[in-house]
Amino acid sequence: MENSKKSTLTKVFVIGSGLAFLCSTVLGLSGMIGSSLDRPAASEKAAQSQNAQLQAEEKGFATVLKREPNNQTALKGLVSIRMRQGDAPGTKAALEQLIKLDPTNTQYKELLDAIDKQMAEAKKVGTLKSTEPTQPTKSSK
Repeated sequence: MENSKKSTLTKVFVIGSGLAFLCSTVLGLSGMIGSSLDRPAASEKAAQSQNAQLQAEEKGFATVLKREPNNQTALKGLVSIRMRQGDAPGTKAALEQLIKLDPTNTQYKELLDAIDKQMAEAKKVGTLKSTEPTQPTKSSK
């Protein structure tokens, strides 16, 4: 009888442990699935936040360029931001201004050529923004 009690107790313990393991696994998986469903909303918020930050930086550079139309640092910042925003016409306008200020810089010319090629390709497939090029500054001369 004592042997039978141990055997029954062992079976109960094994079954209980198995059920506990199974329940914890199911709860863990359901938590992972639930959190992965929430991620698109979080990444959407991060993208909106990044876009707002880029717009604020762009506005700051534009403000500097209103006071100092030939400020190369502000123009470089504007080029960088507009490239990250995918604004090819705006990037091109700022690059052209930089080339006028520093015509010997081959990197600006190479980047402008790349932007021109990108815009030509985009026009072919119809993905270019239909907006007019954004001017980097309006000279107050």
